[in-house]
Amino acid sequence: MNLRSLLLLFALLIALPGVTHAKEVRLKKGEVYRDRNLAVVCEGGQSGSQGQTLSLRECQYWDDFDKKCLFEKTNYTYNDLECIDECQHWDSFNNTCDYQSKCTFYPRQEAFVLKTCAEFDDYSHKCLKVREEKIGAGK
Repeated sequence: MNLRSLLLLFALLIALPGVTHAKEVRLKKGEVYRDRNLAVVCEGGQSGSQGQTLSLRECQYWDDFDKKCLFEKTNYTYNDLECIDECQHWDSFNNTCDYQSKCTFYPRQEAFVLKTCAEFDDYSHKCLKVREEKIGAGK
């Protein structure tokens, strides 16, 4: 039962015959409303903000001579979870990123999957072995 159905049921119970005015109760996630033998618990359900992450970018590699950012990393947050897309293997000679980690967010699981390079070949500048790690509930 989702939050809307639960609130509709709650409204119908409040609007029983004999009640002369409507009552509205707004709950936040985790809050409980009690009225005699009725308890309504807000568990979050399907909200409009589900699946939305906040992303913040910052410079990971800075060129002091040209005063410019050579590579930006991105920090993703969702509730208290954090995942970072960053340059894992930097070529300082060419000032390029040879391998960048990658975060993918899965809203239904409320989790990120972080893809990193577990084994990198410096000669060919390629990732030989990729590793994926779940960041989230039930890790």
